[in-house]
Amino acid sequence: MKLCYIVFLLLFSSHLVAANLRVALPDEDYPPFHFVSSENKGILRDVITAFSKASGIQVDYVFVPEMRSAKMVQNGDVDVRMESEVWLNGNEPYYWSQEIMQVEDVMVAARGVQLIDLKQLNRLKSGVLLGRFGYVYPTFEPLVQNNILHRENFYSDLEVLQSLYKDTHSSPRFTVISKTVLNWYIQHYPDFAALVVSDINVGVAPLQLQFAYNSKGKKYAQQFNDFLQKLKDNGELDKIIARYQ
Repeated sequence: MKLCYIVFLLLFSSHLVAANLRVALPDEDYPPFHFVSSENKGILRDVITAFSKASGIQVDYVFVPEMRSAKMVQNGDVDVRMESEVWLNGNEPYYWSQEIMQVEDVMVAARGVQLIDLKQLNRLKSGVLLGRFGYVYPTFEPLVQNNILHRENFYSDLEVLQSLYKDTHSSPRFTVISKTVLNWYIQHYPDFAALVVSDINVGVAPLQLQFAYNSKGKKYAQQFNDFLQKLKDNGELDKIIARYQ
């Protein structure tokens, strides 16, 4: 009888652990999609919270650097993280959510600096790309690999924009940033409106959830996608996004 009770407890405990969704999010802000510590948690966490309430699945968050979270989901240490299939660097298999939002990237440079012409990238002799640790910039990666562009990495978009705002260089130092993120920062730091912004986008990607490639990740990806589709159909996703605009 005692042995049966112990086995029951082990099975019950395993069930409880399996019911937790382990989510890795950046340890730096990515406004308005994600905030680490503020009253408003961002679009992504609002969507995940709504999913948790609707499904009864408990969510456990861990806030880590981008590159570490990529390793964690790859190893199955967490179940899911924020990502886009377009941004992914590598061929490892994962399960993916539907698009939560579309991310449109633009180029931004310091005041008085002429932006790089995308049509003449093959003529570029040198330049500096200000990027985020762990981020991939598909349009410019070949130039970085061929040492035409030098890459300087920062921990947050705010640090990147502050560096460009203080920049006195005449060389083509620039960054690539989500237009939505840029507009949010301009609203809160009006001086950034003086920066030079490209008129056209340099890339469009779906913001998604990247699930571990295991049975648990497959199950949660399907559940989340079913929920997200309902959220889109009933207009609740638009309402969540509207809170941050």
